[in-house]
Amino acid sequence: MDNLIQHPLLPIIFILGSYAGFSLLQKTCKNNALLNPVIWSIISSVLLINLTDLSYEKYINNAFPIHFLLGPATVALAVPLYRLLNMIKRDAKAILVAIGFSSIFSAASAMSIMFIMDANQDLLFAVSSKSVTAPIAIEIAQKINTPESLAILFVFATNIPWLLFTGIIFKTFRIHDTRLQGLALGTTCHGLGAARAFQISETAGTYSIIGMSIMGITSGILLPFLILTLF
Repeated sequence: MDNLIQHPLLPIIFILGSYAGFSLLQKTCKNNALLNPVIWSIISSVLLINLTDLSYEKYINNAFPIHFLLGPATVALAVPLYRLLNMIKRDAKAILVAIGFSSIFSAASAMSIMFIMDANQDLLFAVSSKSVTAPIAIEIAQKINTPESLAILFVFATNIPWLLFTGIIFKTFRIHDTRLQGLALGTTCHGLGAARAFQISETAGTYSIIGMSIMGITSGILLPFLILTLF
């Protein structure tokens, strides 16, 4: 067993195997959002590392080929953007206005709640970047001098619950337009949301990329400037 745990191919096999297994389980359960394969693959990896003698450093180093493929996969996202370019141009103004407003509202509402709860400055600043993808949240945290770990905590505390319950929200408010679904998933759930959106349709996935990108760019520029100016 120890030899198996320490085998250099274990992380790759485990990641791909757990994702494939949970994907099959989700399809069997009528694409239930609670069985999102990305989230459960992450949880499975955390459990494996904590329940064995396998170190995180060794696990992540041996899984390098998967990390390497993230680069080409990101570049490949330009393909659906190109295919739907005309549709995106028609919706451009509405997208920019909606996401520009949501980036400010998301930060202001979260910081207001923290302020009312008399939270300290680290918590107050860290929660501001909860609605952007993790790498951008880290950059924002560095610029506003708040702990990066707190920023990452708020990012995942925001996007994972939203990801699990977006299906219910879409049904409750009768949001059937895949463009709106994708934009909402990308804006609130980032990379995990984009993965979920592509399960819905190529259009939803494409709009999730737009939502994630514009939300990150807008927040990355505006939040540090506003926070450092006002505080």
